[in-house]
Amino acid sequence: MQAAPKPRVMSPAAAVGVWAAAQLIPSPLLVTGKEHVGAGLRWQVTPILYSFGIAERPWRTFLVSPIARHSGSIELHVSPEWACCAPDPHSSWLLRAGLRLYLPLVEHGEKLSWSLGGAYYRGAGEGGASADLGIFTFNGAFGLNVTVSPWLARREVITALTIRLF
Repeated sequence: MQAAPKPRVMSPAAAVGVWAAAQLIPSPLLVTGKEHVGAGLRWQVTPILYSFGIAERPWRTFLVSPIARHSGSIELHVSPEWACCAPDPHSSWLLRAGLRLYLPLVEHGEKLSWSLGGAYYRGAGEGGASADLGIFTFNGAFGLNVTVSPWLARREVITALTIRLF
């Protein structure tokens, strides 16, 4: 009788490399404003998250498992964003930082969860407030997120196909 093969374990350095590569995958954006429709890209980094949906290690930094996020959590997020067709070339990039609450809907959030958040955006010397609402599936890997920024010219409403592997 043969012994079962040992499972492969990824080194911490390789795990960080895989995580960093996954963070480079942006979420595509549909950018709408007054008399304007465009496209863009958004990335997200989560410096800190508290999960009230799990008991083991509720505090997470940067590398957050989907079950920790979508079973119920609150996160601090930073999101660089690029949108084409901005009012001027210097305002295509902006940075959002805010808080977001995730709550499970089906199967502890593994099949379906939703989020509600608020953020401050800064770009091209201007800043303001925004709010977002999202729905996520497939362990949170895919979702639809709508961000409303009433005072951000040509970007008042942004719909994102959220792609997040970690």
